[in-house]
Amino acid sequence: MGNRTTAAVAMLSVLGMASAGCGGHESSRNGSAKAAEAVRAADIAWEKAFSSKDIDTAVASFEADGSVLAPNVPAATGPAGVRALFQGYYSMPALTVHWKPSRVDASASGDLGYSSGAYEMSFNDATGSPVIDRGKYVTVWRRQADGSWKIVVDIFNSDLTMPGAGTGVAELR
Repeated sequence: MGNRTTAAVAMLSVLGMASAGCGGHESSRNGSAKAAEAVRAADIAWEKAFSSKDIDTAVASFEADGSVLAPNVPAATGPAGVRALFQGYYSMPALTVHWKPSRVDASASGDLGYSSGAYEMSFNDATGSPVIDRGKYVTVWRRQADGSWKIVVDIFNSDLTMPGAGTGVAELR
């Protein structure tokens, strides 16, 4: 993991601890509540671009060295890596993906924030049978010099039990 991604993940941990002490999911610190709403708006705009398969806008939502940490594949970093990952998803027959942020927060400086929530994805497998996945995600955002927000790192994973997983994993549910 690159230094910027490592720093963003560390900041995410700090933001999570800070928001836990705020008494709510939305930050009330000076300036950060406005930043948190901007993060929410950026997340919603990214979902709209991704779910409509607007690959150019979806990829442009990332910083130049931004990463997607998707399950079961290596990290996709930078525009070429993110584009290749998204093209792979878009090639899945009958793909639909939707997510909604349920928690957003931003640093006191208003320069870094995160969104997290639930997603649902469906597609048809090789036999044409529908496959449905549900899970959660966390996205770390950084405010750019022009005031826009771009993704530093996005990670998501399924809530469903892994195929072939032993009963020990299923018991955690």
